[in-house]
Amino acid sequence: MKPFRPQAGLSAPVCQASVLQLRDPDVLLCSGPADPGFRALMTIRASADGGTTWRPAHTVDGLPAAYSDLVRVDADTVGLLYETGDFGPYETITFRRVCVTELT
Repeated sequence: MKPFRPQAGLSAPVCQASVLQLRDPDVLLCSGPADPGFRALMTIRASADGGTTWRPAHTVDGLPAAYSDLVRVDADTVGLLYETGDFGPYETITFRRVCVTELT
């Protein structure tokens, strides 16, 4: 096991994010705001090499966004629960379903 180190492909503001390891297909997911200077642009990123490199896999929208959590809903779906709002990231909590095929 390698020691923890910051990942260049995961630029984001200081904010709680979520990581989910899928086994079929074998992919590591990470959700969080993708704007490095502001809690906005909720994005799910994917890594096919155990977290060495990352790519944006699904951008929810450009709205403010904060804490998030990922869950495997079923074989075809990943769930994303996150804070968001029109004017600030703490107005509401939203749940989105994302097809696994869109993330791989």
